[in-house]
Amino acid sequence: MTIRPSGFLFVAALLTALPRGALAEDLSVWLEKSSEGLVSLAYGPVDPAETPLFLLSCFNAMGIAVLDVHKEIPDAKPGAPLTIDLSAGATKALIEGEAARDDASGVTFGEASDIAVKPILEVLRAAGTLTITMGKTSATLSDQGREQAVAKFSQDCQLD
Repeated sequence: MTIRPSGFLFVAALLTALPRGALAEDLSVWLEKSSEGLVSLAYGPVDPAETPLFLLSCFNAMGIAVLDVHKEIPDAKPGAPLTIDLSAGATKALIEGEAARDDASGVTFGEASDIAVKPILEVLRAAGTLTITMGKTSATLSDQGREQAVAKFSQDCQLD
């Protein structure tokens, strides 16, 4: 007698066997959020407890914008200068920042503070997949849903 798992049980077992990161990466979306002078544009999991891969924050009241790219940068030292290269199609922006470390996870990532928002928005508005490069580390972000999230962010963020 042969026992075959039902389709549902097989899929559930397969998903359970996948590494946690494999599912989270597939479920990343573009989100815009605005609350009391803070406007954010993120690409990452829908779950707010999870850290997004891309996070552009606009602090209207303070006149400051911050970009965080939470992608591991091997061998980077916290505080070391770092260029975050954003590109979509032929549009490109280079943002000067530094390597930062998330103490909870131990991940070293890219961060840029007090930055101009306009060059970043020009890249985000360009057609095509968004590519982020920081040294030897790179990530490709889907353009699905980006246009709507960027339009809303652009309305709410008062910085140039």
